[in-house]
Amino acid sequence: MGISSLKIRVERFPSYDVSKWDKKIDNPSDPNFWKYGVANLTFLEYIGDKKLVLDLGCGTGGSAFFLAEHGTAEWIIAVDLLKDMIKVAKKNAVKKGLEQKICFLVCDGRYLPFRDSCFEALMSRGDAFCFLVPLKRTVQELKRMMKPKGVIILEIDNRLDWKPGTIISKGFQKRSDGKVVYVIETFTTKRNHRTLSYVLDPNGRISKKVSNDSEFLEKGYKAWEYPLQKIRKETAEIRRGVATHWPTAKGLCTLFKKGGFAEVQAMGDGLLMKLLLDDNEAVIKMMKEEPEMFFEIERRLIQHVNPQKAPTIILRATVS
Repeated sequence: MGISSLKIRVERFPSYDVSKWDKKIDNPSDPNFWKYGVANLTFLEYIGDKKLVLDLGCGTGGSAFFLAEHGTAEWIIAVDLLKDMIKVAKKNAVKKGLEQKICFLVCDGRYLPFRDSCFEALMSRGDAFCFLVPLKRTVQELKRMMKPKGVIILEIDNRLDWKPGTIISKGFQKRSDGKVVYVIETFTTKRNHRTLSYVLDPNGRISKKVSNDSEFLEKGYKAWEYPLQKIRKETAEIRRGVATHWPTAKGLCTLFKKGGFAEVQAMGDGLLMKLLLDDNEAVIKMMKEEPEMFFEIERRLIQHVNPQKAPTIILRATVS
């Protein structure tokens, strides 16, 4: 079968090994542990006194549990489009004894099944907002559900490492079904992230070669620029990921201001995550010994960090 005759399958969201993800974000050796730890304290600071809260893109429930245990919320509704995330979140809620305080639902954040002006606060972490394109439509939907003076606080990566108008990565990945995929990621001049995946024939020479590579065997992926002409000859299927949009701090503020929000403020976050990635062993050792202290230090710092240059953006906005 020639490459031109292959259908391109559009995937809405990337696949996750949810059980591994759940453990990953609780691991101090993972950068997301530090990013999310600070985000949870920030959520608590700004919306910890609210009674009815929506968690948008809740994943396996980390932020919802933290707010339920430390804030005054009477009821938290947590939503995610990935069924497997919600399935694990519900199990986690039972283990924590919070199933009567948090309701987990599968639904699309752009078309939420809630009445107008019902939530006092909304939180979102882990870049879920960037998947809800077009973002202008999503902002309108969020405003519709919020009560007057309701507070929204969300966290997204700033993507300083992605240069607009470039190919940001090429390499091989192992799918959950064991197949080898060659993935090309691009970041457009309009700050849209796109992926194109070539699913390789398992019996092909390239798939066998990559599967025996020591780095690939250890990690399940390998950055490796391979001749596309050769990749296409052994491609069994093509998949295109949904385009996501990653606004700058300034663009995010503009989006919410035009959407009718007031008191819009962007803050900088992600310093602890950067420390871990910089691999300073002495600093990392101290961080792991007293994570709560480091979370609190960064929570206090975010007001003073330039969001345009920070690894992560935290946005706070109020319904006018």
